[in-house]
Amino acid sequence: MRSFLVFLSLALSVLSAPSPSPPFFRATSLNGKALAILPLGDSITLGWKDPSGNGYRKPLYDLLTTAHTHTTFLGSYVSGNFSQPHHEGHGGATSTVIAQAATEMHDSVDPNLVLLHAGVNDAALAAYAHEPEPIAGIGEVEKLIDLVTEFWPRAAVLVARIIPVDPAEFAEGLETQRNVDAINERISYVVAQRAYFGRRIALVDMSHGPITAADLVDFAHPSPEGYAKMADLWFTGIQDVVARGWVPEP
Repeated sequence: MRSFLVFLSLALSVLSAPSPSPPFFRATSLNGKALAILPLGDSITLGWKDPSGNGYRKPLYDLLTTAHTHTTFLGSYVSGNFSQPHHEGHGGATSTVIAQAATEMHDSVDPNLVLLHAGVNDAALAAYAHEPEPIAGIGEVEKLIDLVTEFWPRAAVLVARIIPVDPAEFAEGLETQRNVDAINERISYVVAQRAYFGRRIALVDMSHGPITAADLVDFAHPSPEGYAKMADLWFTGIQDVVARGWVPEP
């Protein structure tokens, strides 16, 4: 047990640090790779407030195409103006609602990679209710992460520490950001723990660094430029899990 706690302490310190640029071999490791990607989450995954409806998905697809992958996006919803518009993004959804949607559709897709960004609506609801801590939301985000790994056990799972909100845009903004911070800390812990015990799960930190409130068009949704920054971070995470050999053939 002590060895795990030491590992976890080290893992969390690494996860909270800015990610360095990936070495060159990782950029080339994607060449010829077939990716069946399930983008899963709330309205940010859907691409809300992006006039094109693409969100981060098209700029990510462009990066993957440039890296010579064969990429297919999966999901029961379609939005955007590019050739791979499928996703599983649910506007306004909490982690509980996203989990219910995943339960209903999980046997209809077989991804080898899942991109999960969820928790901001849990944080906002806790703020509206003026809960001292987003305890329920933290638990539901954790359940969602575990559900994803159970539904698609052969897939590599990338879980985002969720992007910041703009506290100036609504009355409960500061409370919501506090809750986002608490949920992100739990996401870091859960991902590190599950990875330690052998699951193919990794963290992509979108909570600080390139993405700031200046990249948002309202309290929570990125501008096209903000979505492009999300795509860059997902791309780096994908390079990493492919280089580790975690992504099987579709």
